[in-house]
Amino acid sequence: MKHVSRLLSLLVAVMVLLTSFAAAEATPAADDPVLFTFDGEAYTKSQVDESLQNLMANGYLDSASDYDTAIEYMIQDRVIEEQIAKQGLDQYTNEEKAAFLIDAQKEWDSLLDDYVSYYLTEDTDEARAEARSNAEALYASYGYSVESIQADLMMQDGYERLQNSVYGDADVTVTDAQIQELFDEYAEQDKEMYENNVYMYELYKNYGQESWYRPEGYRGIIHILLNVDDTLLNAYQEAQNAYEESLSNTEGAAADSEALKNVADAARQAVLDSEKAAIDDIYARLAKGESFESLIGIYGEDDGMKDEEYLKNGYEVHKESIMWDPAFVDAAFQDKMAKPGDVSDPVVGANGIHILYYLRDIPSGKIDITPEIRELISNYLVDVAHNDLFSAAMEGWIGAHEIVYNQEAIESAKATAAAVPEDIVEGEEEAAEGEGEEMTEEEWQQLIQQLQEQGFTIEEGAAEETADDAEAPADAQ
Repeated sequence: MKHVSRLLSLLVAVMVLLTSFAAAEATPAADDPVLFTFDGEAYTKSQVDESLQNLMANGYLDSASDYDTAIEYMIQDRVIEEQIAKQGLDQYTNEEKAAFLIDAQKEWDSLLDDYVSYYLTEDTDEARAEARSNAEALYASYGYSVESIQADLMMQDGYERLQNSVYGDADVTVTDAQIQELFDEYAEQDKEMYENNVYMYELYKNYGQESWYRPEGYRGIIHILLNVDDTLLNAYQEAQNAYEESLSNTEGAAADSEALKNVADAARQAVLDSEKAAIDDIYARLAKGESFESLIGIYGEDDGMKDEEYLKNGYEVHKESIMWDPAFVDAAFQDKMAKPGDVSDPVVGANGIHILYYLRDIPSGKIDITPEIRELISNYLVDVAHNDLFSAAMEGWIGAHEIVYNQEAIESAKATAAAVPEDIVEGEEEAAEGEGEEMTEEEWQQLIQQLQEQGFTIEEGAAEETADDAEAPADAQ
């Protein structure tokens, strides 16, 4: 029932991949024209294609014809590498190198362990050794090794050093007014999306995208869940499902639906009767003045009610809620549940018997800005300021070089790529990926995901993505 925060992306990272592209040493072939030169060094279409495919594999480009952006990244990479070397930020002591090697070994071992865990079919020493050997061979075929990971880690650290040198002692001050302004902006966006759409609000929330605006009509509900015999509960659910299906069957007779309803009602009553003693005791103790919360501690079987936050504020329930068992939602809005402090009749749901307590009305509209949200927005605004500083420095570094674009060749490459149907491009990529490996597409995608979760791509020479890209603040409750 807990949800992670939604990332509201506002900023594209200045630096995506720290990958070095060597300049062409020989005169390019007619079918591999020069697309641009950097201080007289030529970069050909094939080199840009490699960069472009790498960027697409990491999700930074959507189109195989986006040569302009691919070239932009290549120039940035070249300049960043130059600045790292020029400022001596790639120099490390033997002790520092040894520390990077230890981290690289951990990364490598984790990659191998993930592969073995996923592909192991027989849990024996021999099978594990074979799977590990296969993993080593596969990763090595793409240029991965402990040493290459060490180099990637050092390259990433060099980039972080460069960032810090640009930020320097810059005094970035974030005011309360700036925080409030950004909070209000996102809260207004959430209002436009969710004000009259509880379904969308809960759907997005269920997938971890929190909102800084809450639609009207939510109640805070706590409850006592009584576990019941599985056989009785299953019998009721089957009978209720049969009855509900009969209502949608245009060919069915009303008498049949009524008969099925009677069966479902009897099954429901059997469930309630099985916990009659506990139910009667709960209502009797409430009548004597015992608190509902104390009875949750005695009778309740819902782990969520052991969470102090949920016990204090209740579950958020709306008449149109999709997150909860329909029986639970219906009980939260029974006629008996007219005001805070009211207690529902017992109802049978998918998890057992519920007795609900109307704890409070939950305020609608923009939520209160919390210290956590303030800190989140403040950190984001600092990141934005730092990225502005880095962008300005990048413009200066690039401006110090002579860059000549072969616009005719670039446009030709873009036109050629745009003319190739997407399904053909994807088919060629899959065929290339599968060469020499007996792996299904699903297995291949799983492997790619494992690599990416470790921060790497599967392209030879590709380095880790920078970990310092600015993220927009996330909505949180």
